[in-house]
Order: sequence, then structure tokens, then C-alpha cells
Amino acid sequence: MTYKRSDVQILHAAPAISKQPSIQELETLESLVDRLFPQGVESNMDWRANKLKNFIDSAPGEVNESLGHICSQLQLSLSDRQARRLFKESAGISMKEYARKRRLVFAARKLQSTDDPIKVIATDAGYRTPQGFERAFYGLFRLRPMEFRRFWHRRHVSA
Repeated sequence: MTYKRSDVQILHAAPAISKQPSIQELETLESLVDRLFPQGVESNMDWRANKLKNFIDSAPGEVNESLGHICSQLQLSLSDRQARRLFKESAGISMKEYARKRRLVFAARKLQSTDDPIKVIATDAGYRTPQGFERAFYGLFRLRPMEFRRFWHRRHVSA
């Protein structure tokens, strides 16, 4: 039997995927959030980076504006580049990655607690298309949004 190059790449990638923490191993969504975001960030975080972080936390689905506009809205005298660099140095994670994870955690909480259609949740989380949302969600949680919802509903019913 001969293997194509793509088959071999998939075989080598499979162990790396299985080493990631599985959502099925976690007790609560909060334990998942603890694994996604760096711990102890706020204690030594620059006040300007903390202001940006709080903005992202308060409205994760609305962070699609330009960074320059957000900085002026928060009355921070920072350029886009300065804001990105300051956030990365203070938080240990890029602002873009932090915002992406926050949007997906926001969506996961909505999937867990509501019966809203996935299209509505995707839009509320700031995604333009349900397909983009599904790809991003799967990339972080290794479950499709509907599988995630079923998993949490089964866990809630059996508990």
C-alpha cells in the first residue's frame, strides 16, 4: 500500500491534536477559560493595556473596529503599533489572539446557556459568517458549535 504525502502529514499531525486538553476532561466552562488565558496578568499589567483588556472583556463581539479608533475612544494616546506591543508585553498574549479567544468563550457561554440559533450566536460574537465562526470555534475547542452544545446539555442533564 502506498501513501500520499498528505496522508503521511495527517498521520503525523494526529498525535499533536490528541495532546491538547480535551473539553470532555473539563468540569466547567470556567475551568476552560482558566486554561485559555494567562494567569496573574492583571497584577503587573500596564494601566493602558488593562483599559484595552477591559474594553475587550466588556464587549467581545464588538471589537472589530480599528485599533486606532478604540484607542481614541478610550482616550489613550497610543498608535496602533504601540497599543499592540504594550498589550503583548503586559498580557503575554497578542491583543488579536486575546480578543479572538474572548469572542469564542462568549459564544461558548451562549451555546451552553441558551437555545439561540448558532447563526445568531456567531453574529453576536462578531463573526460575519457562520462558517468562519465554526472554523474558529473548532480550532479552539476541537468541537463544532452544535457538538459543543450537545455535550454541555448532556452533561447538565446527567449531572
